[in-house]
Amino acid sequence: MGIAPPKERLSHLLELAGQGPAARAALLGELADLLLDWPCDYAQAMRAPFEALLEKVAREVDAPARAALAERLAGHDEIPVALLNELFLEAPKEFRARILARNAALGADTPRETADGRALVAAARTTVNGAFADTFAAMLALPRATASDILHDETGQSLAVACKGAGLDRAAFSAIALISAGSADAAGRLGAYDDIPSAAAERLTRFWRARL
Repeated sequence: MGIAPPKERLSHLLELAGQGPAARAALLGELADLLLDWPCDYAQAMRAPFEALLEKVAREVDAPARAALAERLAGHDEIPVALLNELFLEAPKEFRARILARNAALGADTPRETADGRALVAAARTTVNGAFADTFAAMLALPRATASDILHDETGQSLAVACKGAGLDRAAFSAIALISAGSADAAGRLGAYDDIPSAAAERLTRFWRARL
């Protein structure tokens, strides 16, 4: 039996995407298989809708599923930046560096929305019982769940991206990293800021903001 035409296959996969969490988890693997082994009789122009569907499904599955997808896509440079950005928070550290490099290569193309570093540091010092994630989300214009994931990244890399992307200087980042570290290696988080390209931080932060 031959392979289904791309439009027919896309229609089938779109139907699966609407059938609940279990179907979406299976769909994630099927879409990854398709994009990593693109059929020779499918036009390259047809990749875009399948890539967009994979990005949408990746946003809707749980973190372990996204982490597994990130592991699968780590060595493939043909994957679009938007999909890579969707996986950044769950990606291994080495893969994150490649995602940042892809973003940096695109450059910064719009003025960034800057946050008030002093007010953010003050909030980090005075907010208790985990409520700082709400303040952090509001002041950086991020979704609450994304803000929480950023703050709980023990490497400090995601926090460095968000702070640099929002125009906070290294001193503000360092203060927030130390205060919010919890049981993580606080000192180990501080070096992350200098390793993040500014253009990549701005693009990735804008991507996270667009989730609102």
